[in-house]
Amino acid sequence: MSLTTFRSLGARDRALVAVAVLIDGNDGSMYLDFDAERSEELKRAVGELCALEVDARLAFVGTVLRLALEEGE
Repeated sequence: MSLTTFRSLGARDRALVAVAVLIDGNDGSMYLDFDAERSEELKRAVGELCALEVDARLAFVGTVLRLALEEGE
């Protein structure tokens, strides 16, 4: 599965998508409706993450969040 859309996002948006996936899996895309300009792109990124095997997804999302925090420092 390609993570092209997800990887093209900035650190903040990757973190938003990661948290949405952690909260509600594939239904996490509903939390991203607030962004009038980019909601479709963010929802595609949720789909990409949810296509990963669950164990791989959780490890990957944890790494994404840690990296986003490091970039914010």
